[in-house]
Amino acid sequence: MNQTIKAHQLRRSSFCLFQDPWWLNLTASGQWDEAVVSNSDGVIARLPYRTLRRYGATVLTQPRLTPYAGPWFRASAAKSSNQFSERRKLITELLSQLPRFDLFSQNLWPDIPDCLPFYWNGYSQYTMYTSWLRNLSDVEAIWKEFLDATRWEIRKAQKRVEIVVSDDVDKICDLHKRTFEQQGLKPPRERRFVRTVIEGALNAGHGRISIAQDEKGNSHAGTFLVYDDRSAHYLIGGSDARYRASGAASLLIWDALQFSSANSALFDFEGSMVEGISRFFRGFNPQLVPISHVYRTSRRGAIGAALWNLAATVTGRPALRL
Repeated sequence: MNQTIKAHQLRRSSFCLFQDPWWLNLTASGQWDEAVVSNSDGVIARLPYRTLRRYGATVLTQPRLTPYAGPWFRASAAKSSNQFSERRKLITELLSQLPRFDLFSQNLWPDIPDCLPFYWNGYSQYTMYTSWLRNLSDVEAIWKEFLDATRWEIRKAQKRVEIVVSDDVDKICDLHKRTFEQQGLKPPRERRFVRTVIEGALNAGHGRISIAQDEKGNSHAGTFLVYDDRSAHYLIGGSDARYRASGAASLLIWDALQFSSANSALFDFEGSMVEGISRFFRGFNPQLVPISHVYRTSRRGAIGAALWNLAATVTGRPALRL
């Protein structure tokens, strides 16, 4: 790992917490590096990445449970057109520092202004989507913008369950696992890793577990947020299908939004490309936000990615999308 970057030098100006060293150390077990551009005033651009070696291929990507990566740039006072030229030069310099790879694959933080410099350096791009609420200062205004059906679900849930803020990592892990098992699916990440990430975020003061439970102590659903003052992210969720009609999932989101209003500048639903999940999130009236995924592959990398995806269909691991 690059040791020249100090966390306190980046904390106030990074785009998002997923680019912070503490998060990268947690999710990549310290096995990450970064390209860095500096001048006399210090670091002006950086591009963190995790290195994987699979089937003889070298993959540069983002750590697991890390929805966004991409370059960070120090704030510039230059004119907009000049900033574009600056970013182009900086991205070109960052990419030139990357070690030899067979596949580069990262989701860019949505507020990164453009991905054209990647394209001009031979990278490809496709678009995915998430959902954000950017202005969290007025929770009453947020509530009024919910769909009527969503407000009805929340009021119903308030009569049946209460939200308990918990440090019970096993409980949220159980609910997360159950969500997949109820669909006949294997969880995409092993429990030990999920537990490590949740515990690490809680210990760092950047995690929050919420459980919706009834008067008998039954856990209907749960969420895990990772957050700081820049953003809050609905990173992990889970529910028990036996209590789906309680409305607990909607109440948990409302609780998360109220918490985030007091602690973060925006809320990220970690929007899904799955139609049903996207429809559920739309009930909270978020902004649909595009995510640019950039990638580049060598001929050998394309073969390695195909082998990885073949194994992923058998093991249940996440597939690489090219």
